[in-house]
Amino acid sequence: MKAKRAISLFLAASMVIGMTACGSSGSQPSASTSTGTPEQAEEEAASSGEVPVLRLATALHTEQTVALEDLWFFKHLEKKFNVKFELEDLGDDPQSRISNFFLADDLPDLVWMPLNTTDAMTYGVGEGMLLDWTPYMNEETMPNLMKALEDYPDALIASTTPDGKVYSLPYIRGPIYANNTGAFSGSIRMNINKEWLDAVGLEKPTTLDEFLDVARAFKEKDPGNVGAELIPVIDNQNKLKDYIWNSLGFYGAGLGSYGFGLAIKNDEIQVPAYSSEAKEFLETLHTMYTEGLVSQDYFTLDSDTMRAKIAAGYVGIFGDSTLQPAENNWEAWDALSPLASDVNDTRVAHVNAGYSIGSYASAKTKYPELIAAITDYMYSDEGGCYYMSGPLKGSEDEVDGNGFWITEDGKVTNSRMEADPVATLTNGNTAWYYIAGRFDHVESYRYELAGAEDPTMYETVTDVLTGKEVELPVTDPSIFDDDNWDHHWRVTQTNAMKDYLTFIVLPSVYLTTEQKETIDDLTTVLDNYITQESAKFIDGSRSLDEFDTYQEELKSMGIEEYRQIYRDAYADFIEATFG
Repeated sequence: MKAKRAISLFLAASMVIGMTACGSSGSQPSASTSTGTPEQAEEEAASSGEVPVLRLATALHTEQTVALEDLWFFKHLEKKFNVKFELEDLGDDPQSRISNFFLADDLPDLVWMPLNTTDAMTYGVGEGMLLDWTPYMNEETMPNLMKALEDYPDALIASTTPDGKVYSLPYIRGPIYANNTGAFSGSIRMNINKEWLDAVGLEKPTTLDEFLDVARAFKEKDPGNVGAELIPVIDNQNKLKDYIWNSLGFYGAGLGSYGFGLAIKNDEIQVPAYSSEAKEFLETLHTMYTEGLVSQDYFTLDSDTMRAKIAAGYVGIFGDSTLQPAENNWEAWDALSPLASDVNDTRVAHVNAGYSIGSYASAKTKYPELIAAITDYMYSDEGGCYYMSGPLKGSEDEVDGNGFWITEDGKVTNSRMEADPVATLTNGNTAWYYIAGRFDHVESYRYELAGAEDPTMYETVTDVLTGKEVELPVTDPSIFDDDNWDHHWRVTQTNAMKDYLTFIVLPSVYLTTEQKETIDDLTTVLDNYITQESAKFIDGSRSLDEFDTYQEELKSMGIEEYRQIYRDAYADFIEATFG
């Protein structure tokens, strides 16, 4: 892994930017010394005693019961930074409101919502409406951010646009044991009825061939005495398709039902549908269809119908986000681990990255350095903890008894939680969860503030591809009580996946307007064609002898251009990751 090199290169580039900025008259805030610059506005406000006013737009997460203007955290920021916020609640459709801001060229000073990559390219790279954070990304101005990026260098790569600028800073949560390992990518969650497995005298499969053997045994021996209703395997949410693709060596992202997606294999960006492995994928599903290992209504069964059949006990193996379809007999089910195959020796599944694209700011703001300071605070232990938990009870930051405390048995609570059993620490404090900031130390910092022993357990996970060992916090040990279907699927997924994980995952990618238009045009043609022809290969209406012809058809339709655009876009990530 060479991702850590990215932060070193960035720091070097930042020094160059900083030195050139001192004598530049460019449009970036830190690079301008002309009359009326943001720096002068901040200096004038400070010298006159004027309190800066910042427009901040965000939304309330679904669990929040307190109005935006009444949240303690913003009052805390106002006091800490001597600032006044004009808060704008984006409501139930924040993206529409944000689109209107861009169209009217009326972006608030700070937006605490994720920035999608299209808007970053259009309004950041193209229109110059977004603040470029890079002039402020240094040890003096944003030390907490720089430490976070040192710990999560891939988050910097994911936040950097092709022009070398950063228009959105990352939300960092970090991987969590039994959430990110138990839930990991969410793409290959397959469950097997272990009572059926015991009845046919087989072990859980470790290869794709063994998986087919188990499905055949369920079909032949009908261990659940289901009769004509028996369906050995159900493919809800396309989990079976992703499971097969993964067994063929593709990882790093959800793969799209018939392989028209992006994945990593052999240290390269691949489109699985356009690969030699695609033939084995189609052969596997063709075998399952013709042998009755999946329903003969495979192409028409909807999710509700599939879940009803699982609940009725007609199914031996199924894919789904959770075990809820089997909640009536959840103890009978176990999760399956990743598989190897004839074309792949490495059993691997990717963990969620632990970060995502976060908040952004207006290039027109009068107070860029103030915004940088506030944002940097969100990467500190105190900032992250206060945003998600509020202040410690009895501390100078507590207002109207809103602080949290640690009970004698080591649990964290507050007055709202004591009065309302469904309340959480975020009630009264947190607006939108996924904003720029660092939140992987929230749990431990609560105990540090309280001077109490931190009971957080940690589990070590070893990346099967890099050998890197990572300690992950167990933030909810009650999961391992394994006493209901929701706990059970997380426990079984964790046990099935923990020895086969990698932290290499494809981040969001930035495309130019021209590239995006090309991708959109190619997607319209290719996605439909791949779905259509895959179905024919699976049901036998098109012979697999025509597979090479099919690949040539995809080539003539532009799939290599599609793949190359993404290979170019991911070039820095691939270089930093694999060298």
